[in-house]
Amino acid sequence: MGFGTHFTIDIYLNRQIFSSRYEVDEKVKELEKFIEMAKQELLALAVATPKDVITEKNEDGYVEHPLDQIMRRTRETFEWMEDNYRDLHKLYLFQEYLDENPDVDLNEFKDI
Repeated sequence: MGFGTHFTIDIYLNRQIFSSRYEVDEKVKELEKFIEMAKQELLALAVATPKDVITEKNEDGYVEHPLDQIMRRTRETFEWMEDNYRDLHKLYLFQEYLDENPDVDLNEFKDI
């Protein structure tokens, strides 16, 4: 006999209202696509050399060193990917809930 931990959790899908299961599935596909795009950008940045990066001015108006720009873009991409993974995980849990409760009316989840 196995053992484990059972818990319940409340998850809030901030600013997301779905009218159908199709909309939930489409949002999942969109987030998966964003994550794949972020992975591709990280791969491109991993093999980038300073001459591959177009130097841009930072907030203070100074030209940013190419390596600093690669580091900044990498950090921003990781943050974007983390946000997408967080939202995607919540939607996976919502899909699982909908699978386990096929009689649920999605209109009952709309914010008032």
